[in-house]
Amino acid sequence: MLKKIKYIGLSVFLMSTTSCSKLLDLEPSGYEMLAEGYYTTESELNYALNGVYANLADSYLYGNNMLGRMGLEADEAYEDYSSDENSVGDYNTEATDTKILNYWRACYTGINRANTLLANIDNDEIAIDQVKRNDIKGQTLFLRGYYYFMLVTRFQGVPLILKPIQSARAEALQQERATGREVYAQIVRDMEQAADLVRPAAEVSTGGRVSKSAVWGMLARVNLYLAGYPYNERERYQDAMVYAGRVINEDFHALNSSYEQIFINYAQDKYDIRESIFEVEFHSDGTAVYPTAGMVGRNNGIRNPVIDDVIGLSIGVLRSTDYLHGLYVSSDLRQEWNVAPFYYVNTNGVATITYWVPTDSKYQRFCGKFRREYETVTPKLQSQTPQNFPLLRYSDVLLMYAEAYNEYFNGADDNAVEYLNMVRRRGLGLDPTIASPATDFTDRSYEAFQREVRDERPRELCFEMLRKNDIVRWGVFYDNMLTREAETPQTFTSSYYVRARRYFRSVERKDQWWPIPAYELGVNKKLVQNQGW
Repeated sequence: MLKKIKYIGLSVFLMSTTSCSKLLDLEPSGYEMLAEGYYTTESELNYALNGVYANLADSYLYGNNMLGRMGLEADEAYEDYSSDENSVGDYNTEATDTKILNYWRACYTGINRANTLLANIDNDEIAIDQVKRNDIKGQTLFLRGYYYFMLVTRFQGVPLILKPIQSARAEALQQERATGREVYAQIVRDMEQAADLVRPAAEVSTGGRVSKSAVWGMLARVNLYLAGYPYNERERYQDAMVYAGRVINEDFHALNSSYEQIFINYAQDKYDIRESIFEVEFHSDGTAVYPTAGMVGRNNGIRNPVIDDVIGLSIGVLRSTDYLHGLYVSSDLRQEWNVAPFYYVNTNGVATITYWVPTDSKYQRFCGKFRREYETVTPKLQSQTPQNFPLLRYSDVLLMYAEAYNEYFNGADDNAVEYLNMVRRRGLGLDPTIASPATDFTDRSYEAFQREVRDERPRELCFEMLRKNDIVRWGVFYDNMLTREAETPQTFTSSYYVRARRYFRSVERKDQWWPIPAYELGVNKKLVQNQGW
């Protein structure tokens, strides 16, 4: 009987495509949605925790759609993929867009899994060491907060659900939207509590699991967003500085001496938690329950039409802009890595490298950050890759500290300047810890330092799904997109120019947020649509 009860509990808990809101149109089938009989052992708690993590790798999130297909690169790149025309990836966004609906559902599935685990983890009958119990609880709290962070940055206020779904009855699931500030307040509460429970990064050893550094670093990001548009809680810059400082003061993290190696490590399932603090893990062939296979490098890689085990197929949905390429000085090694100077063509079934003419437009060039040629697992599958995806890197922590200090104190200090220069030096192929008078940035004035940090972020973090959030919180999203549209040649008829123009011309002011999915509005009558949609 126990096995049967466990099966029912998991079938509800581990549903990968059904969220609380999707269940609104279902009638109960003879039982309430409970997890009784499960959560009796340490192994069951860990298995449930894996289920909370697993949704990050969902194809509707980091496993596919978010990888270049939802406009998150904003003005640093554009999508060149005919299948996504007239969708959010092309900024032709509608409330009926299925990618937006599935994003919403996937996040709430992760939240419900977290809620269910949190509701059961303190059961005294579970034989587990208290330190381990706390660690599992902390990871779960963080992940719940992160899923809400993924929602509030796309939709603003959303329903704030903090208990597991107990019933499939529609009336039990009607939920009003919390305000954006209320959602952020819950995110901060969850993550601050998590920080006291999880282990230090030095003990975790893998970026695929939540550590204190991951929590602190993400809290720095959360507070930066609250400090910016539309909330403008400028005192949050101090909080962002404090949390980023905690990561730095661990004296454990360090920049990898090679920028390229960071991404080669993702392709080869190698961990470097000193640099890559938190990442989404993907399995090499998609056969495991968790983690699943993803499409990192397949979607957002250098286009290669050949299915082979040498390079690996890539549909190359992301092309750069002249703007991004132009942010780099010629000696910056990140330029040619991130904005690839070549692509592949099919020569009698063999992938042949072909270089772009250096003087040609950079609108042709593909995202080169995630390269399938470095994958070591064969066969290289057509629609799946083993590459992990970064959610928080140490360089981002350094830049967040530098930005927060400058904004809070109206100018930079020695530490802020040094942290910015550490990232710049590594990009130039220099030792990040040794001063370089010939190349270091030295202007500490507020406006000059702000401009440099804002340019350094896309140089370092392009294609890591941070750009749209950055220019929204800086209050320049619409203006930047208009500027990129004006910079795009208006009369040239090459297909990449046509697609770039369509991408930028489609943008409206309301596009800084996504619409609440029309389906959700239909089944949850308490929801209210975002302004303009």
